[in-house]
Amino acid sequence: MGLALDAGGGIVWRHTDGRPLWRGQIVLADAQQEGSASLQDGGRGRALDWSLQVELAEERGLGCLTIRVRPARGRKLVRVGLRVRGGRDGTVPVAPAGTRMLSLAADGPTSRGVVRLDGQPASSSLVTVLRQPGRRCSLLFGVKAPAADLSRLEVRDGQLAVGFLPGRQILREETFVLVCGAGAAPEELLAAYGDFLSRWARPMPPPATGWNSWDYYAGAVSMADVTAEMAAINASPLRGLLRYLVLDMGWEQRWGEWSFNRRFPGAFRAVARQIEAAGFVPGIWLSPLQCDRFSPLGRHRQELLLRDRDGHPLLVGEHGLLDFSRPDVQQLLAGWCGALRAAGFRFFKLDYMYRSYLERVDHCADPTLGAAGLVRRGLEEIRRAVGDDSHILNCGAPVEAALGIADSARVTTDIHTFWGHVRHNARELAAQLWQNGRLWRIDPDFALVRCASTTPDRCRNPLYQHRPLRPGESHWLAGEEASFCELRVWLTVVWLAAGNLFLADSIARLNRRGMAALRALLPPLEHSARPLALFASDIPRFWLAGDGRRQFLGVFNWEDREAPVGVPAGVDLPTAGKDRWTGRRIALREETRLAPRSALLLEI
Repeated sequence: MGLALDAGGGIVWRHTDGRPLWRGQIVLADAQQEGSASLQDGGRGRALDWSLQVELAEERGLGCLTIRVRPARGRKLVRVGLRVRGGRDGTVPVAPAGTRMLSLAADGPTSRGVVRLDGQPASSSLVTVLRQPGRRCSLLFGVKAPAADLSRLEVRDGQLAVGFLPGRQILREETFVLVCGAGAAPEELLAAYGDFLSRWARPMPPPATGWNSWDYYAGAVSMADVTAEMAAINASPLRGLLRYLVLDMGWEQRWGEWSFNRRFPGAFRAVARQIEAAGFVPGIWLSPLQCDRFSPLGRHRQELLLRDRDGHPLLVGEHGLLDFSRPDVQQLLAGWCGALRAAGFRFFKLDYMYRSYLERVDHCADPTLGAAGLVRRGLEEIRRAVGDDSHILNCGAPVEAALGIADSARVTTDIHTFWGHVRHNARELAAQLWQNGRLWRIDPDFALVRCASTTPDRCRNPLYQHRPLRPGESHWLAGEEASFCELRVWLTVVWLAAGNLFLADSIARLNRRGMAALRALLPPLEHSARPLALFASDIPRFWLAGDGRRQFLGVFNWEDREAPVGVPAGVDLPTAGKDRWTGRRIALREETRLAPRSALLLEI
């Protein structure tokens, strides 16, 4: 089984018995047209004005397809990759009804997870897996990371396109590497892909634990709030169990003006000293790519900003995007982050370097850099400034840019105390558990428990506009605030993920019930759960984990009505276990029914 040159000038993946599992063509495109290369002996070919060389290899059971592209004067390379045909003349399950695809879609409200194609276009970044019910073989397509350019994997009109989006002139020979795999179990393919990328990862840290100011206080946080929360933690059963205390957005003057505002009297060192005195390692949030248009930097140093295709400064809302390829911008990054490190901060949450922003970048000062390489240049400067002993949490930068620099990475959108957020984020998390312990430590955002039965606080969330939660509409702050049962579903997900574990409620306002639920999460689990039958439903109902001594099973009912356990075909479950939340022993039978929006966390 593996990759080979096809007699028709393309690429073929053959089964061990010689059968082709798929056939594809190498394609390159500029802004106007796309050309496919007819490969000759030795893998040489030409598409449009570009000449190229293709090399095939196998590593750790996966096929590696290396495309070396030589410059073409005056031509901007927009796309390079592989196009695979589905349908009658191909074997890839692109068109048939019921085909499921793993989508690590772009950031924002688009949900990452397993989607049904059913003739509709779908896209992913970094990697995808295609699985058709009834077929024994699943197919994986991905890209090598880190990489200079953003990736895109897209199904449209019965074809699969896998590759990179350089969006720039190629000034020297450039290398683009695609990864392919085939196997019966999609979960095993994703694990193999994670193992393949792990060689470029940093040494794996233990899960980071701590308290973060964002979800309860949001931008209204003050040093007085932080002081009260540290005292509450130290007077609670959580004392000594949380490592970091992280100041999230709201501490700064403006984005790009990284100094404390009036709610944080004192210099960096004075604030860090207070946090250290309470027994925590200081952490801080930054948005290093952006500067407010009304900050001194945004007002008077506009030459530092990235440009759009018309040569104008690129704006995202009220913020310009800094050109990380410029030495003077790199000096700014080193100055900001170096000052925070010198003051004692050792946890850096780096936010808002989203793919959707980077896709708008037309050019930067260094024309040899793609969008991912541009961000990587800045992240490398930040890593040098904060040192190898600091923890960097990547909160939005593409894997292509951050792998090997970040210690952990957010793999969900923001969590809030609403059922729509719980369901949405659980789906995203399940699809990316394979990254944990391989690429970095995954971060599921926050563990939250505040609700009517865990706090007397009447203002449990910042101001928001009430609206119903409806299928097909945005889940964002929709519906009623979550109940304790619903939030316990999210706590179960967070604990089974075995990633970072940050609390973000007001600990000072929680009652004993809320405190007990959070205390049950610590210490974190050592190894991520494995979602069983990931491709069988929108969100897996069974998550199995173990720490070498014990096994734990998460059993979920994601529906709005009571439902039976309903074990999918081919899934072998234990018959009973002790629920970690209630201490009761639960028998798992087909007739066992779960309450709506509920979860069991069974030690088995």
